[in-house]
Amino acid sequence: MGVENEAMLSYLEDNYRFADLFNQLYFGGGQVVNPEELTEASEVYHGKPGEKSGRIRDVKKRLKSGRELKILAVESQSEASGIMPWRVMDYDCREYGRQIQQAQRANEARERTGEKVYESAGERLDKVRKEERFAPVYTLCLYHGTEPWDGPRSLKDMMDFGESRPGQPESSGTREWEECFADYPLHLVCVNESLDCSGFRTSLRDLFTILPCRRDKKRLMELLSGDPAYQSMDKETAQTLGVLMGINKFNGNEETYKTEGGNYNMCQAIRELMEDSRLEGEARERIEIIENIMKLSRCSLKEACKAAGKTLEEYRQAKKIYTKI
Repeated sequence: MGVENEAMLSYLEDNYRFADLFNQLYFGGGQVVNPEELTEASEVYHGKPGEKSGRIRDVKKRLKSGRELKILAVESQSEASGIMPWRVMDYDCREYGRQIQQAQRANEARERTGEKVYESAGERLDKVRKEERFAPVYTLCLYHGTEPWDGPRSLKDMMDFGESRPGQPESSGTREWEECFADYPLHLVCVNESLDCSGFRTSLRDLFTILPCRRDKKRLMELLSGDPAYQSMDKETAQTLGVLMGINKFNGNEETYKTEGGNYNMCQAIRELMEDSRLEGEARERIEIIENIMKLSRCSLKEACKAAGKTLEEYRQAKKIYTKI
């Protein structure tokens, strides 16, 4: 797992942020998920005996309100996946399988005491009573990469129904087969796209507002100038933002950006990142010009610098900047 995924998952382990995520993205800001009713439930789903390994959820929590139980999960992605709908379906099915297995074990234990458990042969075969119900699972796929998501958004997108290809006609009945297919949609949220963040009640608002601006300098500068939130961010949000935006200077040097109030000035950190990027670009261009002249003209470094209109010291300074950054 990459550092970006680790940072995002660590950030979402907080119950208040986790609840805020679901309340905004599932319910448009409605306060349906109470963070006080969430408990940690991340675990490995073990396969059948003999299987080498199980599957691990990124973040999973139980939401228990009175007698009602729901399973909420987040799968974090920094890269687009060509099989993500299947992966989520597999996770969900394993969770339902775990619940069914628990019910079966409980029923078997009761039956061993002599209690009448089942009302029919079908119930006995399944080892599950027909009135038993299971906790529904809600899985959110959170994509926080910089590139557009180009993977499938539902199980149907992974299937070959016989669609036409260059030089080949469409197979007979293609549309009918597609319409009959039992699809499994992916609840995908791409934070590199502009989202409605108005309903967030935690620092997720600030984090998800700035991430779509990572590759748009103008929008980024407008946001930093217009929103004072980035001048005073809590430590966890600042650290997460530092990782997701590639601000290498921040993580490990947090005290440099600490404000009098104890928070962190990410405006300063981001502006320094942008300035470093500009200097790096200029240094790389200078180095490439001089070294290309040396290669093509087979001349000395001093002669190449002179031909490029630069001094030897300017070349050395460019190398120092490029290596340092």
